[in-house]
Amino acid sequence: MADTALLERETGLLLPGYTIDPETGAWETLPWPGDPLLPKNDPSRLALLPPSLGPQIIRWAEFWLVDHKTGEPFRMTLRQKRYFHLKYALYRETGRWRFTSSVVRGAKGTGKDPQGAAEALAEMCGPVKLLGWDGAQPIGGPRRFAKVGLAANSLEQAGEMLEGANGMISARLKAKLNIDAGMTRTLIPSNGSKIELLTSSEKTGEGKPNTAVILNETHHMTDASGGNKVAEVAYRNVAKSPKDVQARVAEYTNAHRQGMDSWAERSYVEWQEQVARGRVTMLYDSVEYDPRLNIAYEDDLRRGIDQAYKDAPWADKESIFESALDSRTSPAETIRFYLNGLAAAEEAWVDPGKFDACANPDILVEEGEKIAMFLDCSKSTDATTLSACRLSDGHILSLGGWRRPKGARGDDWLVPREVVDAVVREAFDFYDVVWFGVDPSPATDDSTEALYWGPLIDEWHRDFAKKLKVWATPGAGGHSVKFDMRMSQPGSVRRNREFTECAMQTAADVEEGTFTHDGDPMLRAHVHNARRRPNQWGVSLGKINRSSNKLVDYAVTMVGARMGRRLALLNPKIKTSRTRGARRIRLQ
Repeated sequence: MADTALLERETGLLLPGYTIDPETGAWETLPWPGDPLLPKNDPSRLALLPPSLGPQIIRWAEFWLVDHKTGEPFRMTLRQKRYFHLKYALYRETGRWRFTSSVVRGAKGTGKDPQGAAEALAEMCGPVKLLGWDGAQPIGGPRRFAKVGLAANSLEQAGEMLEGANGMISARLKAKLNIDAGMTRTLIPSNGSKIELLTSSEKTGEGKPNTAVILNETHHMTDASGGNKVAEVAYRNVAKSPKDVQARVAEYTNAHRQGMDSWAERSYVEWQEQVARGRVTMLYDSVEYDPRLNIAYEDDLRRGIDQAYKDAPWADKESIFESALDSRTSPAETIRFYLNGLAAAEEAWVDPGKFDACANPDILVEEGEKIAMFLDCSKSTDATTLSACRLSDGHILSLGGWRRPKGARGDDWLVPREVVDAVVREAFDFYDVVWFGVDPSPATDDSTEALYWGPLIDEWHRDFAKKLKVWATPGAGGHSVKFDMRMSQPGSVRRNREFTECAMQTAADVEEGTFTHDGDPMLRAHVHNARRRPNQWGVSLGKINRSSNKLVDYAVTMVGARMGRRLALLNPKIKTSRTRGARRIRLQ
């Protein structure tokens, strides 16, 4: 068996929350506990599992449910069993769920619909309610008056899962509970428990007392389709459920198209942020192909299919392979639907997977090493970010990112100029900053009506002009740090041309994997959000649209810092010092 830790190191950067299956090389996210060097079936791993109603629910499902196509007893795969164990895991002290929501993401034909249908039936009449404890083992029983909602982008899509659930009800279970199975709801008359389709209308869905909600095909749920509103209502409804119910939302989806702001994408981003914070309340279950594979080669494509369908023995892999080779199937569709990967949108500035593969958080930068820095300023709406680029090799450091907090906390929020100032000065003290560019915001100070960043930029000019060997705006009447990219400003044509050229070079370097960055989560998110923006000098980058809340500021400062490095290296005053080892600092 391969050394999992070694495999993970060989990837350069394994995304937060991911592990690598040592047998197939698939990238996985289900947080099954245990030493990664132990075989997956080693019994010593089981001792690390939290107490759970999962085993009881699995036994119930395999006893009472049938395969909706064959009528044979329903049997879960190993991965599905692990999902149910973790989904219904409990804290012994409080009896509360360890995970407050869940997402199952898989390639087409990997059994998401039957799994979701089994979960819906268990929530309607299975042992999902904690009744008590037998020593260390929890005991579950069915709820009374369970209200299980199924929702999707349309009633037809939600109805497909209900149809599958009805087909999984065995004759014994139907007779025992007198289940009335219908096209829009399935009911147990004796206690009022039911599964029902949730309307796509936000207004009529608001306030329903659901004990569980299952969202199907959330990669189709967007603002334009109205699906995001349905999902938002579902989450609000379960959030206000009684303490003894602990209602939750489960999501089933294919890989989302990045940049579409679908509910599936929002959930993925939230999970990544939870992992980065170290407090994970979302159970995210995905099995994906190794994104390092080049699917233009048939051997790599077959291997990727084997990885994505490793837990789906019924899949016709040969048919999937032929569909993926069909010229009418784009590479992005192959990656999303058959390999369960996150393909770049056609208009994406860079391929997100390739950018992630360039990350190397273990690279450290020594005190006194030469760097170029770029600061993109905002007042309250966009983010303010500071990036640095080491002159010796072009490695990118994320030195600080400030953005509006979510919710009411962000109503009157302004970027803390004093904190940004402190971080900038600490960088000057620690590194040898040879170039520093600041793109000022046109926003004004509410009290003085002067430019919000104007006084601080001028203060930096006074303090650092003699230290900076290369000025951001050189020449007579120049400025040591101001690099104003507004087209109304003198010299903006040259500045925007230089930035565009560096944006194109950065995109090419990402494609070739020839540069490194620190893997900062905020940097990754902003680069993933960035879209190609052609102009008279080539292709730059920008937001999806001007009003989008999918920010790209860290991508801008990354390119700006690389541009500063290039300008510095072209200056005969600058010599790169030998890289003296490494240590990375966190300046905030």
